[in-house]
Amino acid sequence: MHELSVAQSMMSVVLENAVANNAQKINRIELVVGGLSGVAPDSLLFYFHALREGTIAKDAELVVTQVPATAHCVTCNADSSVGQYDFFCPVCNSPLTPRGGDELFVKDIEIE
Repeated sequence: MHELSVAQSMMSVVLENAVANNAQKINRIELVVGGLSGVAPDSLLFYFHALREGTIAKDAELVVTQVPATAHCVTCNADSSVGQYDFFCPVCNSPLTPRGGDELFVKDIEIE
């Protein structure tokens, strides 16, 4: 259900920007979603399809770019892709420092 509020916020941002730029139609929206953001892209896409109806984005395509979660180990200097619940270095088992994967933003909007 979290994805519903994310989709609503995304549509609000997209529609506000489209109106500010005198758009007649929104063709494409590119969204970046990090692996640690807690957002399930499939659920987000489901809500997007429902929310776009009756708007200038009714035929828009939503492109979701997923960014993997990454972390760095200060002990052995290893960088690695991690899951949401990976807290220790796969090389030396020391605690990891998160580096990326919490992204959640609209990257691009294609309008007419």
